[in-house]
Amino acid sequence: MDEPDIPFLRYLDEDAAQAIRDRLASVAVAGGQVLFHEGDEADALYTLASGAIGISRRDPRTGAIRRVARLRPPITVGEMALLSEGPRSATATALRDSHLYRLSRRAFEDLVERHPSTMLYFTRLLADRLRRADEAPALDNAPRTFTVLPVTAGIDAGALAHGFAGALPGQVGYLDAWPEEADETWFHRFESGHDRVVYRADEPGSAWTRLCLRRSDHVLLLAAAGQPPKPACADFAARTPSDWVRHDLVVVQAPDAVLPRPAHRVFSGVPVSLRIHVRPGRADDLGRLARLASGCARAVVFGGGGARGFAHLGVIRALEEAGLPIDAVGGTSMGAIVAASLAMGWSGARILDQTVAAFVSRNPLNDYTLPILALTRGAKVDEGLARTFADTRIEDLWLPFFCLSSNLTTGTAMVHEAGDLVTALRASIAIPGLLPPVCTPEGILVDGGMMNNLPVDVMASRQRGPVLGVDVASDLAFQSVPARSWRGRMLRQWLRAPQETPGIAQLLLRAATVSSDAQTALTSRHAAAVLRPPLAGIDLRAWSSHATTAAIGHRHAVDQIAAGTLAPWAEEG
Repeated sequence: MDEPDIPFLRYLDEDAAQAIRDRLASVAVAGGQVLFHEGDEADALYTLASGAIGISRRDPRTGAIRRVARLRPPITVGEMALLSEGPRSATATALRDSHLYRLSRRAFEDLVERHPSTMLYFTRLLADRLRRADEAPALDNAPRTFTVLPVTAGIDAGALAHGFAGALPGQVGYLDAWPEEADETWFHRFESGHDRVVYRADEPGSAWTRLCLRRSDHVLLLAAAGQPPKPACADFAARTPSDWVRHDLVVVQAPDAVLPRPAHRVFSGVPVSLRIHVRPGRADDLGRLARLASGCARAVVFGGGGARGFAHLGVIRALEEAGLPIDAVGGTSMGAIVAASLAMGWSGARILDQTVAAFVSRNPLNDYTLPILALTRGAKVDEGLARTFADTRIEDLWLPFFCLSSNLTTGTAMVHEAGDLVTALRASIAIPGLLPPVCTPEGILVDGGMMNNLPVDVMASRQRGPVLGVDVASDLAFQSVPARSWRGRMLRQWLRAPQETPGIAQLLLRAATVSSDAQTALTSRHAAAVLRPPLAGIDLRAWSSHATTAAIGHRHAVDQIAAGTLAPWAEEG
C-alpha cells in the first residue's frame, strides 16, 4: 500500500507525525470479520486506508443491535477509548475486505513520552469530535460497490450487469474477472478511481465470486421469473445476508411483459431487502434498478383523504410532464389505492379513468346495511378492488410498494409490503364505522390513517433515496357543510337535527385521520419535500368534484416544481 492518508496527522508537527507513521502496523481484515467488540479493552486505534467499517452498538434494554455509522477511508476509529482508557463503546466490523493501520497503546504511550505535545493534540481532536457528534448526519447507507450474481439459468448476466453499470450515476468501474496480478493495492486504486464499481460474479463458491462478495456494499441476485435456483445457488440464496450488506432479488422478466411473473416459490424464503422486476433492454427498468440500488431512487408516499385523493392524480400528471419517474411508492387509505395503481405500471391517465369509474360512477360506499359492524356492507368495495387488482401480490408489482393499516388488536400500525394486494388495500381503506374491518391472523385491521396518514418515515427507513410526501388531509376541518338534497334537508328537519352539522359518513371519514394529524407533522420531517395542495373547501366525500380536485393537485405540483421546492427530491444522485 502507498503511504497512508491519515487525517489526524495533517496538522501535527512533522517530527511527531513521522514518529506516528513509523509506529503504525499494517492490518488486513477480511469482509465480515470483527475488528473489536463493544466492551473490549481498548488496546489500539486504527486508521482505515481502504474498505469500509461498520460501527454498531447493543441496546442495553432490548439487546438489539443498532447500526450507528458506516465509515469509509480515510478515517480513524478507536481513539476515544484509547485516550479515555475505558472499554470499547461500540463494535467495529469490516463490511468489506479492508486495509487498516494500527497504532497500539504501547506505541502511543511511547510516542507521548517522546513528543508530549501529541497528547494535547489528540485531546483537542477528541473534544472536536464530541462537539460535532450532535451534528452528525444520518447513517449513510448509499452503496458504492455492487456484486451482480446470477442465481438461476436463463439470464444474460453480462448484458444486465453492463446495463446496470451504465445506468448508475457518476464514474462507474466494471469488472467481470480477476485482473492478472491484482492485489489489495490494485483494487483499492481501482475503487478509489471511480464513484461506483460493479463486479459481475460467476458461480457461488468460486474464488472470484467470494472476492466480489467480500468487496461489496450491495448484492443483486439475478433470478429469471419462474425459474428455480441453480443447485450451487440454493444454499447461498437461503443464507441470511449481513445486516450491513443489502441483498436485492432482481426478477428478470420477458422483454415484452405487461405484468411481472412471480419468482420461483423457493425465493419466497430468501431474506432480501427488495424484490425488483426488470425487463432486459428497457432503459426505464434499468434506470429504476440503478437508482434503487444506489440510494438515489425517487420515492413518493401518498396520504389518505377520501375524495381529496384525486389531487394525487394531478400531482402524478405534473411529475410525468416534468420527466420525473417514480421508483418506489407507498401510501395510506386512498393514497394506498393510488400508490398501488402506480406500482402496477399504469399511467396517470389510466389511473384517473379507473378511479373515476370506481368511486364516482359506481359509488362503492352506498351499500348500506344494519350498522352492526359498519354502515355499509363493504361488498361493493371488495368487488371493485378484486376487479381492478385481481390476484396480484405486492411482491409482484413493477414498483416497490407498501401500504399501512391500523391493527386494533396490537394498537400499532401494520406495514403491508408482501402478500395479497387486495387484502392489504382493503385493510388500509377500512374506515371504522363506515366499512367493516379486515380480520387477519395478525389482528383486526382498519384504516391506516388512524395511526399514520402520511407514512414517509416508513419509506425513508428503507434508505433508497429521497422521499416526496403528498399530504391531502393536513388542513381538514369542518369549515363548510356539503350541500344537501331536499330529502336530506327534510329528514334533518323532521329529526330536529341541525342543518349545519356534518353527516355521519363525513364524521367517520374525518375521525379516521384526525388522530394521526400530529403524527403526520412528525413524519413529514423524514421527507425531502412535501406537497400540500390547497384543498380547503373540498369535502372528503366530494367524489363528483374529481376534475377540480385533480386540477388543484396538478397546478400546485407544477408551481412547486417551478419554484424549486422539489429539487432535493428530483435532483439526480
